[in-house]
Amino acid sequence: MRDLTSLPKAELHIHMEGAMRVATIRELTLARGLATPPGLTPDGWRFRDFLDFIGNYMALCSVMTDVEDFRRLGIEVCQDLADTGVHYAEAIFSPSNHAGRHGWFAPIEALLDGLQTGEQVSGVTVKLAPDIVRDLGMDAAEHTLEVALKYAGDGVIALGCAGSERTGIEPFAPLFRRAKDAGLRSVPHAGEWAGAENVWDTLANYLPDRIGHGVRASEDPRLVETLAESGIALEQCPTSNVATGVYSSLDEHPFDALRRAGVTVTLNSDDPPMFGDLWLTGVYEAARERWGYADEELAGLARASIDASFADDRRKQHLRTGIEDWLAAGA
Repeated sequence: MRDLTSLPKAELHIHMEGAMRVATIRELTLARGLATPPGLTPDGWRFRDFLDFIGNYMALCSVMTDVEDFRRLGIEVCQDLADTGVHYAEAIFSPSNHAGRHGWFAPIEALLDGLQTGEQVSGVTVKLAPDIVRDLGMDAAEHTLEVALKYAGDGVIALGCAGSERTGIEPFAPLFRRAKDAGLRSVPHAGEWAGAENVWDTLANYLPDRIGHGVRASEDPRLVETLAESGIALEQCPTSNVATGVYSSLDEHPFDALRRAGVTVTLNSDDPPMFGDLWLTGVYEAARERWGYADEELAGLARASIDASFADDRRKQHLRTGIEDWLAAGA
């Protein structure tokens, strides 16, 4: 079996804040006399359920009390992505989680600067998708769109949305139309906790280019067929879904079933330090072990991640060539 770290990969679903190193969190809280997020134990992150995870995620965001923390985050995430064989990433960032402390623009400006420095150091390119947190309402959503539009083409490539899937989808539809009209892509979360109807509503209202998670689509055969025909990729995060309790184990996860049904699925890490420090190589290794994927199938998943990305054609071809070289090297 070939070394999966050396397989060129694209990461399409990773949250910047959730990718902060545990060592960095501990350093910042100790230096500033801040409370450590309650789920961060001496042995790493622990969560009771999804709501507990969300509470800890917000506590993590509150650790970033200095704008320079965002610049540092960008540099460190690039380095950590490089270590797991990621050459290109499209990462989610939540401006609304920081606006109360730092305003709407300073955090993303510092983060983009850090990502630029990180690329120079590591060779990894990271583009951002600011995401609307639906639970915070329309005013925060409008501000998030404003942030995305301001930096469109300057490190920002898409608009996303997250938050509770119980929140109505339709009110936010005009924001996604405006984003698309401005040349941004649409990458909403859907069908992680709510059922297949949540994915149907997202398809109808957000004009998605990709869908974050989308695992519950597996419960509706007609939706699975629609997704397979459309080619809309699902940014799947199997190890994350187990860690947060969407599924009790990888045995229950529908990734392989969706793949076999012809749906475009990609492997991603979501919030790697928070989920057992499983960065993307670890997710690929879990897929190899659980579903018995041969190197050729894993290379196919890496190609799918590149094809579903918004990278330019030159970068995509370079990464595809790297995958073929990886396969040939082990022959």
